[in-house]
Amino acid sequence: MDDQKISRREMLLIGSGLAALCLGKLADSAINGVGVEDEQTIQLACDRLANLPSVFGNWTSVDEELSEREVEVAEIRSYVRRQYRNPALGYEVHLTILCGHAGPMAVHPPTACFEGVGYTLASGPVIATVTSEGSDQACDFNKSSFRQIDASVPEIVRVFWGWSTDGHWQAPSNPRIAFRGDSYLYKIYVTDRGLENPGKNALPQIEKFLHDALPIISRALTPTS
Repeated sequence: MDDQKISRREMLLIGSGLAALCLGKLADSAINGVGVEDEQTIQLACDRLANLPSVFGNWTSVDEELSEREVEVAEIRSYVRRQYRNPALGYEVHLTILCGHAGPMAVHPPTACFEGVGYTLASGPVIATVTSEGSDQACDFNKSSFRQIDASVPEIVRVFWGWSTDGHWQAPSNPRIAFRGDSYLYKIYVTDRGLENPGKNALPQIEKFLHDALPIISRALTPTS
């Protein structure tokens, strides 16, 4: 299985998750309301995504794109989608951060979507707490892992996801309620992959990336006066 095929598959998984966001639109409107959006606030939040560097520490990246259809259906106002690599460690992760109105951003975890494109849930979801580099501040993420049902090579794909308005990530059990009243919301997905090896832990690719990246992401997304 070559890297190009794996990359396309991960894009499909994330894309399926994004498309599913729109299915909760009506229910979310009933909970969060459909009042007039604070367009300036949302636009400023979207603009802050441009502050996220493509290179930091030993991590370099390649930009990737979502389809116009995915952006439209999921009501994404702006996003960053990158493949980050750390050559010193041999680690590779995919990072996606979405920004938009809080309602569409708050719905539907990726678990059902992964299973809908040929994966089966291997573990989770559970809460993973990650402490960032040089800080005692911790962020919470949902974490699940999946295996491809018909893969010739046994592979595990892990995904961490959460929500935030300021770069400090949370994993509430009901994000629609937790972020009710917010005019905008960020949603983050981080995925990695590795060969399934019973009895051995997966490489801590996401954990290492988040440990290094969380201060960078927080500075980029924190509103300034």
